Amino acid sequence: MSGGGNTVCKGKMGSAVVQDVDPKELNTMENTLEKMTKDLETFRQKKFKLEDTINQNEKDLSIMRHDLKKFSMEVKGLQEQISGLQKQLKEQEAVLKTVVPDQSKLKELESTVEQCRADYEKVAKTANKLEAEIKSLHEQILEIGGAKLSVVQSKLKTYSNDIDKVTGMITKNNVGVKTSERNLKRAEEKVVSVQEEMEETKQQIEQLTQNLKDMESEATVLLQTYEKCQGEVREKEDILEGLRKEVEGMEEQENEMAKDGVDIQHELEKYEGIIKENKGKIKHWKKELSCLKVTPLIQDESPEAELLPTLELEELSALNKKDIQVEITVQEEKLAQMKPNMAAIDEYRKKEGLYLQRVGELDQITNFRDEQRKLHDGLRKQRLDEFMTGFQIITNKLKEMYQMITLGGDAELELVDSLDPFSEGIVFSVRPPKKSWKNISNLSGGEKTLSSLALVFALHHYKPTPLYVMDEIDAALDFKNVSIVANYIKERTKNAQFIIISLRNNMFELADRLVGIYKTHDCTKSVTLNPWKLTSSFANKIREIHNIDISDL
Repeated sequence: MSGGGNTVCKGKMGSAVVQDVDPKELNTMENTLEKMTKDLETFRQKKFKLEDTINQNEKDLSIMRHDLKKFSMEVKGLQEQISGLQKQLKEQEAVLKTVVPDQSKLKELESTVEQCRADYEKVAKTANKLEAEIKSLHEQILEIGGAKLSVVQSKLKTYSNDIDKVTGMITKNNVGVKTSERNLKRAEEKVVSVQEEMEETKQQIEQLTQNLKDMESEATVLLQTYEKCQGEVREKEDILEGLRKEVEGMEEQENEMAKDGVDIQHELEKYEGIIKENKGKIKHWKKELSCLKVTPLIQDESPEAELLPTLELEELSALNKKDIQVEITVQEEKLAQMKPNMAAIDEYRKKEGLYLQRVGELDQITNFRDEQRKLHDGLRKQRLDEFMTGFQIITNKLKEMYQMITLGGDAELELVDSLDPFSEGIVFSVRPPKKSWKNISNLSGGEKTLSSLALVFALHHYKPTPLYVMDEIDAALDFKNVSIVANYIKERTKNAQFIIISLRNNMFELADRLVGIYKTHDCTKSVTLNPWKLTSSFANKIREIHNIDISDL
């Protein structure tokens, strides 16, 4: 590009500089430059690596700070728990001193502890072997991994050790808490029991004090009576000595009877307890018996399972308990050998009920299907009958119409499939006058129009419609055929209305009303004419003028 100005301006930069550079110095400078660029790239890479390590260390430091805060909070909480637990421990130790341990249970527990220790030593041996193998594998991994893995492993060890210590402390404290809670519950229960005993003893002391007071009052009365009776007693001491012997004998008998009464009362209480237990058992087994039902065989199954028969007292007394127990043991052994699935019968009944329900639904659906099929078959038959009757009428009328229009031709409608006329369709074959049978597609234009008009008129005969619109049906027809078609349409106008677009004189001359369309000044217009009125008015005028009858013309 160039433009503007008369003189060309050239650059004057560095025009005064003289190039006096030694090529050796230039080479040395280039070499140093290359070295410096290489060093710069290495330093850049180191810088990037160091920045990555710094970012990573900062992230680790933030995580560690967060963990430190969390662990310090946990340690504070644990220390508080330890102080509380120590107090509880002292209390529990004081409670333990009061509680005397059961020696038999202690021996059993010591034996179980020794067994657990033996099991633990066995497991510990296997664990030590596995730990030794793990250590050897770990050392191999460290040798393969290098320094980075060792650093990470050392960090991981420290973290895991800290976590293990904290978790150990937590578990110990949790165990201490649970044990102290148990001991507390026991101590509270003992306190409650002691309080109850204290209340009972207080009540007994009150009762005894009242009895003492009563006894003292009675004693005073007795002392008075004793003083009165001393004289009488002396007199009757002789009689008493004789009676004492008898009383001693009676007392001995009474003691023996009392001993027997105590034994009888013991046995009575025992049997009463047994009777109560048996009554409770009777109620329980009655409930169980009411729930039990005889499950019959599936082949001879009744709609409802039979209840177990209830035996009367006479029948029960007639039964032998030992024989029944023997039978029960035999049946239990058989049942244990068979291992039957008792839920299978209920499951079978459910499945059978479902099956019967589904069978009922299937029967309903099949009945509905059969009804619908009958209805469908009836409709198909009705459609076929109506179609065949209409087809016969249309074919007969088609022949008649085609013979009338063509004056000697023949036309036929044939079913492709006579068994099912709706599957394949109908063939329309035509024989024009003095020609052979042809398919409608092989006819000329005029012959096609004549055959189609014959079909339309045949359809009109079978099911007439009130209105027909025909567009230039006479375009391909000759003069004779146009007049035949027009006269036939004229006859058909008795029960229908025909609107025909035509340009042939023979057609529109027979019309009752003409609608003409014309164009003036680039605008379409229409005019309607009634030719019969026009002809009648025209004939009247001629008659008036010439006195001529139009019929003579």
